[in-house]
Amino acid sequence: MTVMNHIDALTTLAAAPVGIQGPLLGSVGAGGIAVALTGAMIAGIREPKGAEGGGKKGKIRKKLTSSQAQLMGVTAGTFYMTAGSVWTAGEQVSNSLASVITDGGFGTAGTGAVSFLLGLLMYFREMRPGMAAVVGIISASVWASAGGIWGLPEALLLHVAHALGAV
Repeated sequence: MTVMNHIDALTTLAAAPVGIQGPLLGSVGAGGIAVALTGAMIAGIREPKGAEGGGKKGKIRKKLTSSQAQLMGVTAGTFYMTAGSVWTAGEQVSNSLASVITDGGFGTAGTGAVSFLLGLLMYFREMRPGMAAVVGIISASVWASAGGIWGLPEALLLHVAHALGAV
């Protein structure tokens, strides 16, 4: 090899990108993030089998608080809606629950009022982590359909996910 060949080889190696190639989290996708968060919620909320009685005893390494479960629920709900497909069933349930209030029984109440009610419920009530997670998932789709200021959590989460290359 001549000196020019060595210089060409070094130039090619120096020009090669170093570090992470492609999306930071790989090919996760919105459905994958939602399923992973749901698995984390279940693992952080439920006591392992055999914890109360006999048998092998396991324990939760990190138990979720009510606030953490709500935040994970809102995040998972947002990614369920983004994933679409089979995951839109949660959005349909949320809209059905919201329609109980918005269908005229309470006067002229829109999804913004339901969003406000859910926000107040999440702020003032200390729920069990399991219920907090369910309320968080429901809140995600109601807030997204209400729009306005209620759409900010969804917009923020999806912006971060796009920046990480996860969605």
